[in-house]
Amino acid sequence: MSTYYALLLPQHMRLKIQEVRRALFFASGDSSFRAQESWILLGKTEDTTLSKQVTCPPMPLTVQGTTVYSENTLFFPVEQHELDKIRGELGVSHPYSGIYLGKVKMEAAVQLPPLTNLRLALVEIQKRGDITLWRTLAEKRLQKDKAL
Repeated sequence: MSTYYALLLPQHMRLKIQEVRRALFFASGDSSFRAQESWILLGKTEDTTLSKQVTCPPMPLTVQGTTVYSENTLFFPVEQHELDKIRGELGVSHPYSGIYLGKVKMEAAVQLPPLTNLRLALVEIQKRGDITLWRTLAEKRLQKDKAL
């Protein structure tokens, strides 16, 4: 079981990403497209509360609408430097920067709106064989130009 800091997406973006993941699942049959919520993982942590002061990433946060496959993960990229400050303040890093889709190398392209509303969360991810379980432990809304 691992705990991560993550940026949770607004509802309209989650619905758009779910449509893409559903299409990728039907095309590939790979369960990784159904295994987790769509989020931006910031990095692994030992923290159990959201007590650190962090600055909201610059908004709107631009998400590229063409998939990238790296580190055995398919994702829609977010510019790495836009997340550098919040990752530094949290003391975490992650091998890729973007919205998680799944674990299979495939191509997808979709028009994605910029992110203007994000929530910082602690998420717990546990793998049991082929099953991935996840839950949100805590979350706080990030506000543009304000520290949390």
